[in-house]
Amino acid sequence: MRKRKKVLAVLLTGCMMAGLLAGCMEQGTGGGSSKSSKEAVEIPEDPWDPYEETVTISTVLPENAGIQFAEGDSYDDNPWYRAYKEWFNIEVVNDWVSNDYDTKLNLTIADKSIPDVFCVDAQQLRQLKEADMIYDLTDIFDEYASDLLKGYMEQESDTFETGHLDGKLYGIPQLSYGIIDQPNQIWIRKDWKENLKLEDPQTMDDVIAIAKAFQENYGGYGLTENQDLDCFKMLAVAWGAHPDIWVETADGSLGYGSVQPEMKEALAAYTQWYADGIVDPEFTTKDLEKMLEGEISEQTGVSPYYQYWGYDPGPSVVQNLGTDAIFEPYKIPSANGEEVLANVTFANYGYIVVSKDCKNPEAVLKLLNFYAHVMDEGDQEDTDFINELFGNAYTNIPYALRVINPDTDYNQFIKVTDTLAVSLDEDPATLGKDGVKYSNCVDFIKEGASTGVGDYLQQGGPKSAYRISKEIIDNEEYIRDAMWGPQTETLLSAGSTLDDILIEGFTKIIVGEESIDYFDTLVADWESAGGAKATEEINETYGNN
Repeated sequence: MRKRKKVLAVLLTGCMMAGLLAGCMEQGTGGGSSKSSKEAVEIPEDPWDPYEETVTISTVLPENAGIQFAEGDSYDDNPWYRAYKEWFNIEVVNDWVSNDYDTKLNLTIADKSIPDVFCVDAQQLRQLKEADMIYDLTDIFDEYASDLLKGYMEQESDTFETGHLDGKLYGIPQLSYGIIDQPNQIWIRKDWKENLKLEDPQTMDDVIAIAKAFQENYGGYGLTENQDLDCFKMLAVAWGAHPDIWVETADGSLGYGSVQPEMKEALAAYTQWYADGIVDPEFTTKDLEKMLEGEISEQTGVSPYYQYWGYDPGPSVVQNLGTDAIFEPYKIPSANGEEVLANVTFANYGYIVVSKDCKNPEAVLKLLNFYAHVMDEGDQEDTDFINELFGNAYTNIPYALRVINPDTDYNQFIKVTDTLAVSLDEDPATLGKDGVKYSNCVDFIKEGASTGVGDYLQQGGPKSAYRISKEIIDNEEYIRDAMWGPQTETLLSAGSTLDDILIEGFTKIIVGEESIDYFDTLVADWESAGGAKATEEINETYGNN
């Protein structure tokens, strides 16, 4: 497919150049939809060619605190919006920008004052389709989506299918940055482990031995935990249990992982650890933030946690305790000698929908193609443009005009680590959008910068979370949530209540208020409270029957 090769750096200088003045009109954040094209504009033969007449597309945005606008830039006038005008003669205007996007959008839908293109969740998608307010995009996607964009959907075909209602495409899934960020790890304090000359854990017994050694030599407690039992649920995979996702059971039907027999085994072991003083004795009073404070205050050195430990609490640990006090990630090992499979859940940021009143719906596909091109192919065309987008978090601006490459983080990890292995002095600009991650890793390696510890422990270190996750993905050591799509009716209305029932019951067992046999009673209570109905719905919607 032919692409118009443009030098995009000129767009970063604002609207001072005469050739761009037409694309730099002042745009307000109210009433933008009134500026939408009144009549359809003739469509160029080549999807990468501009319209002869300006096409105006309205949208809505959430405020994003991470965006650092350069002087003169705003949500209404920025490198993306200027590029849309320069490449395609498409004027994108904002009806509104809100720090309460969900509430504002629901009001907008209720008022039937929707913009041309916007992002919705699964419920809103169904609501808009039933109200006949949005386009059937089936033919438009087939005709105008680029090979790159279609490739994303082919790769994530199950997710792409969730945007279809009655066999037709009404919502284009935005996808996500991939599943590499989903496996959890056990994080262990580096200097304590090295001081005690402890080996890397190979089994769950090894993990507990490390936790006990830390307690004996440094005090405090062995394992972190919080009132939501996040750590316990992360470790449950060591027994073949898969809490919080739907799995195939012994009889071939789908069941909730949190109530399967394997969870009882994991719970029994965890209860014993608590009785032995290994699990934080005050976990029932701690939220996630309070739990992490225990690592900063040196009360513990072992923490089952997400891949982003380096971002939180990593910087605080480095600032207060030094670079050697970082926690390093390890793969969750088996507790019973069997293979450990990580949980992978349905990951989709939302659905892109187009109003039935939009006069040139194919213009949305042109802009989606452009985002994919810039993010995945633009590094070699204009590194200044790419670096500006990432340096200011401008990549968040095309909120409803972007689909994410599901291999983005996986590919980024490979590029960053391969470059670090060769040199610590590479010009970050040559890495395009991955240059920031590389630069931050170098800053931590050379200077111990707290601002770089997150990227270092996620990607750049010899022991990093993504190294573990890549191995899990490459070896297919994971199990996908059988609910690969939106929640069913009962889960939408009562899902959080059902989970609360289990958390409360598990906690009673762990602290000794109930015996392990209470698990069976708890499962029965969960079923009667709506779990049985939810299971029936899941099997009807996602089962093989």
